[in-house]
Amino acid sequence: MKKFINHVDHVAWLSHPDNLDANVARLEQITGATLKRFSRKDMGFTMCISWEAGLEVVAPMHERTDFNTWLWSELEAKGEGVSSVVFGVKDLDAHKARLEKLGFEVGPLMDDHPDSPWHDQLELWERNAGEVMNTNIILGDIDYQDDLIPFVDA
Repeated sequence: MKKFINHVDHVAWLSHPDNLDANVARLEQITGATLKRFSRKDMGFTMCISWEAGLEVVAPMHERTDFNTWLWSELEAKGEGVSSVVFGVKDLDAHKARLEKLGFEVGPLMDDHPDSPWHDQLELWERNAGEVMNTNIILGDIDYQDDLIPFVDA
């Protein structure tokens, strides 16, 4: 398994549900990446992601849930756009302890559920570390299958 350490893992945009298809299509046109759609009805959101390209678009479902209430409040306060940058760390607990020692409040663990549709490709652990310039910084300890992220020798 491979992971990004001290490096941006991926960027997540927040989309209104009614604009999700158009936003994803535009992002795919510009980047040439293909984003796969996953719906998590249990949490109340739809996610389109390309792990290979490091691109993610998330939209809350219309029915409010405990989880998507935060997504809706972000949309209402900030509108559509970059919501989060996921920054890869080697040891999520150690990074959390370092930030808390500096006075930062670090969010609860967001883990990869075995029933996640991507579970066979990666193991995902994340924590919200706060905002920088109106963007959430998410700490990510994400282990990818060796062949999931394409690297080439220059």
